[in-house]
Amino acid sequence: MKIDLKILLPVLPEAIGRKELEVEFAGETVNDLIDHLVAQHGRKARQALYDERGQLDPVVQVLLNGEEWVTHDRLDRTLQDGDHVVLMLMLAGG
Repeated sequence: MKIDLKILLPVLPEAIGRKELEVEFAGETVNDLIDHLVAQHGRKARQALYDERGQLDPVVQVLLNGEEWVTHDRLDRTLQDGDHVVLMLMLAGG
């Protein structure tokens, strides 16, 4: 499966080498995509995406196809070939 990925996180583009890329991987879900990124790009990717428990860091948000926020309890959300995924930081203001 091929996914278009855009990264709006600090450190991760440095680990991967760019901010936008097409990712080809054998998985099916958002979680599979994240695990693939960590497996392919090592320690810096792990530090950018996971918390100390090895779970997706709560500040990392996932936007699917520009319209659906994939919450952390739905990382098993199935992806389709050609989907667009954005990984970004959760920002709060007030």
